[in-house]
Amino acid sequence: MKSVKWLAALPVIAFFSGGWLSAHAPTFVLGMPFLMVWNVSWLVLTSLVMLAIDRAEGDLDAPSQGEAR
Repeated sequence: MKSVKWLAALPVIAFFSGGWLSAHAPTFVLGMPFLMVWNVSWLVLTSLVMLAIDRAEGDLDAPSQGEAR
């Protein structure tokens, strides 16, 4: 297992830390409640993290170079 798969834990940690962080953050950010901005931001960032993991893993379904067709 590659170490890049540990990045998948980052969105989970971020989701659960949002409530604690909201106690120390401003009430509104860009006119929206802080938790809404936090969750929407991590929704997008989760997609980018999963993309990074997919790119690092490569194409697992592709046949290897030495394999006969």
